[in-house]
Amino acid sequence: MSNSPLQPVAILRTPFAEKFGVPRQSGLVPAAEGRVEFLPEFTAPEFTRGLEAFSHVWLITGFHENPPWTGSAVVRPPRLGGNERVGVFASRSPNRPNGLGLSLVRLVAIEPGVIRVAGIDAVDGTPVYDVKPYLPWCESVPSASADWANVAPPAGDPAKVVLSPEHAHRLGAATAELVRQLLRLDLEPAYHDTTARTYGMTVAGWNVRWRRGPDAALEVIAVDPA
Repeated sequence: MSNSPLQPVAILRTPFAEKFGVPRQSGLVPAAEGRVEFLPEFTAPEFTRGLEAFSHVWLITGFHENPPWTGSAVVRPPRLGGNERVGVFASRSPNRPNGLGLSLVRLVAIEPGVIRVAGIDAVDGTPVYDVKPYLPWCESVPSASADWANVAPPAGDPAKVVLSPEHAHRLGAATAELVRQLLRLDLEPAYHDTTARTYGMTVAGWNVRWRRGPDAALEVIAVDPA
């Protein structure tokens, strides 16, 4: 067993310049693509030989933008409205003793020194400590249960996301679709009076601002280069 300290093998490049707007779990936004860029000592093709046989991979990452852990034993998951407390080891909260993340992503392509993935849920620049192939025969348990987190969070009606043709044209087709998928996730904190607020996120090089109308529609009101 190695006693060497944990060191990144790659840096993850994603559309997300900040934590607000990042999907809360991997796979929720298929249009969110990223690049796992291996550090120089891991770019040899031998490191990924045979990986093309797998459709999905696990990324073990680090929450590099987290503040230091406060020592709290409990967290307040967004899935419970941000009010109920559960133990840190009963959650996927990034605020934990060791800031390690786990993302299951679709393998899109393998390129020299890079693997391209989709369904990512991490901020740009996230360190990657390991890449492992997903094995459905032992890692998918149809009979498993998860009580309050047993199903994916509900996505909003796509018809309720209003992105004008002008804004969609400025963003380009791929980024416009990414924005639509993100806004369907109800990114606003549950405890906010969302009808009275304007929200913004930086994604794929754009500052996107939106507000919620009285009919629950999410209207993109501005897109500007970041």
